[in-house]
Amino acid sequence: MRTALCLFLMTLALLAGAPAANARGDQDVPELDHVFVIVLENHNSFTSFGSIGILDNPNAPQITALAQTYNFASNYHGVWHPSLPNYVAMITGDWIGTDVLGTGHTYPVESTVGISDDDSPSVATDYGPPANASLHRWRVNLPSLAGQLVAVGKDWRVYLQNLPEAGTSLANWPGDGNTGKVYAVKHNPFPSVAEIQDDPGEFAKQVPLEQLFSDLGSQRVPAFSYIVPDQCCDMHGLSNPLAPCGGASNTDANDVKRGDDMTGWLVKAIMGSPVWHHGRNAIFIVFDEGNGPLTCPAYNPDKGPLLPPAECYDPNNFNDRVVLIAITNYGVRGVQDARFQSHFSLLKTIEAAFELPFLGHAADPTTNTLAPLLAP
Repeated sequence: MRTALCLFLMTLALLAGAPAANARGDQDVPELDHVFVIVLENHNSFTSFGSIGILDNPNAPQITALAQTYNFASNYHGVWHPSLPNYVAMITGDWIGTDVLGTGHTYPVESTVGISDDDSPSVATDYGPPANASLHRWRVNLPSLAGQLVAVGKDWRVYLQNLPEAGTSLANWPGDGNTGKVYAVKHNPFPSVAEIQDDPGEFAKQVPLEQLFSDLGSQRVPAFSYIVPDQCCDMHGLSNPLAPCGGASNTDANDVKRGDDMTGWLVKAIMGSPVWHHGRNAIFIVFDEGNGPLTCPAYNPDKGPLLPPAECYDPNNFNDRVVLIAITNYGVRGVQDARFQSHFSLLKTIEAAFELPFLGHAADPTTNTLAPLLAP
C-alpha cells in the first residue's frame, strides 16, 4: 500500500511539472539555525469556493514565482475558521482556549472550548474612545513553540507591522471599527498564550516590524521569527474609508497586489541579509485560511461538547487548501509535496528542525512534516 501511495504522489508531482516528494519521516527534517514564518490572509492556493486564489492570480506574480522557484506544499490546509484559531494552531498544535468572559454564550465562564471567533486576549487593552471596545476573552492554557524554544536556550520574536510599540497590550491599533485597526491582535497568537501573558520578558518579544531589519543587519535575529504584515499588506484588506487601504482602495485585486509586494520585499530583505548566508535557514510563506468549509461544521460548544471532537482533526475532513512555500539557503529546488499538510505540519516541522518534542496535534501520526521541502 505504501509503495502504491508513493507512486501515486510521484505521478501527481510529475503531472504538475515538479520533482516528486518522497515519503519522509520526521527524522528527515534537517536541523535549522533560523526559521522565518511570513503569514498572509484569507486566500486559497487556487481559485475555489467562488473566490480567486493566489497561484492563479495575476496580482500575485512574486508569490507565484517563489512557489515555482523554491518548494511548495500543494496539499496544505488551514485548520479552522476564522483567523485566530489558525494562528494559535501554528504555535500550540491546537485551537482551544479558555473563554474568560463567556459573553454571548451559554457555556459557563472560564470554559475551555474550541476558539471559533477573533476576539481578543484576556490581557488586551482597548484603544479607548472613540474606538469600539473589543472583548477581552482568550487565555490559551497550552504549551507553545515560544516556551519550547526558551526552555532549550533559543529565542523567538514576533514582528508585527504597525504595532505601536514593543510589548504593547493594545488589542488593535489605531482602534477598532472606527478607524480600521491596521494592526489586529487576531493575527497575533502570542498574547493569547498563558505562558507568554504571565512573563513580561516574553510578552515584550512582540515588536514592530521595523525591528526585523535592524535585527537582520546586526545579525541578532532569533532562531524563530514570526512575521505578520498589517491588514493593508497581508491581503486581508479593510473597508473603513479611514484606513489607508480602505474606501475605494478596498478591492481584492489591490489587497493581493499589496500583499504580494510586501511578501517579495520581506523575502528579499531576509535573503539579502548576512544572517541568510550562514548556517541552514528557511523561510515559510503561509496563509492562515482560505474560503473552504469548516472541518466539522456541526461543532458548537454552546450545544456541546465543549472541546472539538476528533472529526475536527481528521485529515479526511479538511478542505481549505492554502499556500505554503518553503525557501531555504541550501538544498533542493522545485519540489512539490502532494501529501496532506496543515498548520500542525508547519509546527511539527519547526519543532523537528529545532529538536523539540511535538505539541498538540503536531504529534498526531497523521501529521506529516514538510521534510521533502527542506531536503539538502
